[in-house]
Amino acid sequence: YNEYKSYLRYMVLILFYFFYLVSAEQPACFKKLNGKVDECYCNVHDVDETHKAIFKDLSDLMERDYYRYYKVNLHKGCWFWDDMGECHRQTCALKTCSDQEVPQGITSNKNKSQPSCEEEKELSKIHNVISEDGAITLKNIEKYHTGIVDFCVAEDEESEDAVFYDLLQNPERFTGYSGEEAHRIWRSIYNENCFKPKKDNFLQELSHKSINYMCREKRVFFRAISGLHASISIHLAAKYPSEDLFGTDWGRNVAEFSRRFMPEATSGEGPHRLKNLYFLFSLEMRAIVKALPLWKKFDFFTGNPEEDIFVKEKTLNVVEQLTSCPHTFDEEELFKGMAAESLKTDFLTHFRNISMIMDCVTCDKCRLWGKLQTRGLGTALKILFSSTDVDKMELERGEVLSLFNGFNQLSHSLYYIKQFKNDLESISTDDESDEVIKKSKKSFFSNFKAQGEL
Repeated sequence: YNEYKSYLRYMVLILFYFFYLVSAEQPACFKKLNGKVDECYCNVHDVDETHKAIFKDLSDLMERDYYRYYKVNLHKGCWFWDDMGECHRQTCALKTCSDQEVPQGITSNKNKSQPSCEEEKELSKIHNVISEDGAITLKNIEKYHTGIVDFCVAEDEESEDAVFYDLLQNPERFTGYSGEEAHRIWRSIYNENCFKPKKDNFLQELSHKSINYMCREKRVFFRAISGLHASISIHLAAKYPSEDLFGTDWGRNVAEFSRRFMPEATSGEGPHRLKNLYFLFSLEMRAIVKALPLWKKFDFFTGNPEEDIFVKEKTLNVVEQLTSCPHTFDEEELFKGMAAESLKTDFLTHFRNISMIMDCVTCDKCRLWGKLQTRGLGTALKILFSSTDVDKMELERGEVLSLFNGFNQLSHSLYYIKQFKNDLESISTDDESDEVIKKSKKSFFSNFKAQGEL
């Protein structure tokens, strides 16, 4: 019976999709992409113009050694449930790096702040008295009192299980990871770790309408998570496999994009999810711009002096271009009033939980990019909401890499939106539209059970 219902749902979706192929109007997915960006002071046009200016420079920058090699432990284990499956799809697999591939300056971890000899003595005294976990707790308390707030659980890069991955060799794209395991991830994120709106003392389902019953801080939290989810979905649709005699080709799948963002396929939420992507781009842009004093003194170390100077100059160039965007997001307006500290603690706890949920993703490639982009957003929040002066803040290389790579993923998502918009607007008049429709139709029928992919 459930399979029959699922089949009917996709048959209806196909009808809606082909309606848009022959419609002369702007596809409904994009009708919300105008006017003011929610919770911000800029508008969609401002973001588009700034994005256009930095897109290529940022994309090229992420191909440099400093930004492409990411060290992470993908075997930490899931804290939330034990019955984790395994993904045996070839598309889920990752390519690791050999020691010879990664520049020695990066493997030496010079960018991580090291304690002085005196500090090491003091730490040794502490460890002789209390447990290792207790020492970590004390360090977190010390960090809290200095005004630095870590929104993500610390990555154990010194673990034997932590290895380097070349992000260029392991791009974020469609893997086929779906079904109950993928659904459980997003259910846990939205149902258990996003704030819930209340109306007349009754909890409401999360939607673009119901979130207006929440305070601004809680709306910001939801829009950030929704924007990240939208970006991930766009990448999966933009890098979708198709088989031919010459092997697998990766490209845009209009049907997959429509399934994820058409109003009729998403109970009207799809266009608002795309608008939330603009919000997240604006929020992370604000964090990167705010940290400009930090980038000016940061050592982008790879061990190659010429490369290090080049990367720093190009990074500063991208950030300077971002400053041309009109005022985007104002973090000073959040967490004020009597309940500010309690609300900030809840905000922090919920986001840290989400960062830990990424360890429960059973597709290796999805876990890699989920952890990286969540850490990138967490780093942005750390910059925005820590009370310490940003130029006195110390960030690890992994935080800097995840922030800029995560921002680059959002940038590419905005780029793909324009491509999908052109596809949907032109497909009905294209000379090859019949062939495109056949491919899209084939994709729909062959994947009609593939719901909830990560």
